[in-house]
Amino acid sequence: MLIYLEKVRKKTLFSRFEPIVTEPLELMYLKTVLDSMDIESIILDPVFSLEAPGDRLPDMVILTGYNVAEEEILKRARWWKGRDSNILVMVSGVHVQLNSNKFMEEYIDFIFHSQDFEIFRELLSNLQRGGWAGELPGVHIRKRDDTWALGEVRSVQRPEGILPSRDLFLKNRDRLRYVDKKGIALIKGGRGCPYNCSYCYCRSLNGSTYVRPDFYQMFGEMDGIGADHYWIVDDVLLVDRKDALEFIEASRAVDFKGSIIAYLRADFIKREGDLLGELHDSGLHEVIIGFETPDKEELKDYNKNMDGNIYKEAIRLLRESNIQLTALFMVHPDYGMGEFFRLWSFIIKNSLDLYTISIFTPLPGSEEFHWYKDSLTSDRPERFDFLHLVLPSRLPRPVFYGMFYLSHLKLLFSKRILKYIAMR
Repeated sequence: MLIYLEKVRKKTLFSRFEPIVTEPLELMYLKTVLDSMDIESIILDPVFSLEAPGDRLPDMVILTGYNVAEEEILKRARWWKGRDSNILVMVSGVHVQLNSNKFMEEYIDFIFHSQDFEIFRELLSNLQRGGWAGELPGVHIRKRDDTWALGEVRSVQRPEGILPSRDLFLKNRDRLRYVDKKGIALIKGGRGCPYNCSYCYCRSLNGSTYVRPDFYQMFGEMDGIGADHYWIVDDVLLVDRKDALEFIEASRAVDFKGSIIAYLRADFIKREGDLLGELHDSGLHEVIIGFETPDKEELKDYNKNMDGNIYKEAIRLLRESNIQLTALFMVHPDYGMGEFFRLWSFIIKNSLDLYTISIFTPLPGSEEFHWYKDSLTSDRPERFDFLHLVLPSRLPRPVFYGMFYLSHLKLLFSKRILKYIAMR
């Protein structure tokens, strides 16, 4: 049996510059499962110029991609089925998990909507035996009469015991980067998020079940990879002091010497500021924090449960601990000139060297999408990339876009951006 694992990508304005290039992590997990079953698999990913061999057709193709690539995923599924109707086509990924109804097409056979890779193993075992019996949790299966057997939601309840294949990392480590940091490996420990920010898509994943990471397993995995940097892509790495102390202990257990990038919250930084030095010594060298906005009332609207004044303190504590910061901001379509100037002023006053600004975008499948769906100005998946307005704006659209892109102006003088440009 031969399976192609294909990452479907849709280019955006910023993808042309490739400031971030990472492994297709989910596909690497799937590859580990297939390898353990002695099933031949080949990764296809245009970013790494990995194309399908011209002389071989697969028995199965698994397609994954972000929300902006929805139409491209459907096109690829149709294309593969057109090559040979006997090729089985599966779709997977975080967008599929909350939008499985969009993929119930006659040219798709399986919709894998769980994060439980043991379910994937069970499905493949059934296929090897010549078929499947009834329904399978976590998978929607197209039946011979083109109706669908709907697999119930199956959430992961504990840290994943499967480690992703690192074949692609080992062959492409010089291409993998986070801005100015090269040789970066992705790490996934926990699942879901324990917070309830209204705009967040991730909190609905994994059946809204939060699973804390196993820090000892995480450091054991990193210690065996040999990357220059590790980007832990958990939605939030450390929730409380207990997490922080266990993280420190796990790092010491393997005498970890690597450099880690991870997502944290500003209130955690302030609350556990006395541990930041030890966290840095344990490998935490950069944090990514969703600031969203410094405006207190706007944070309330987002159910962030945080005062924007915390951000200044978090920035100070991180600098004192020599931990780098990437700050994430979000501008709302309701913004006027005053809101843009307040954001710009905050960035300047706090001397932020690296930050991103996105446009508030309710993603299909999220709770917030249902609140805004009657107000949407576009239903094209590629417009939901956080760089386009999909809701009416208070300012004229050209003015809004002008202010949005001007808000990135300080990045032209960022030391890290200049270093990244010099490295290209």
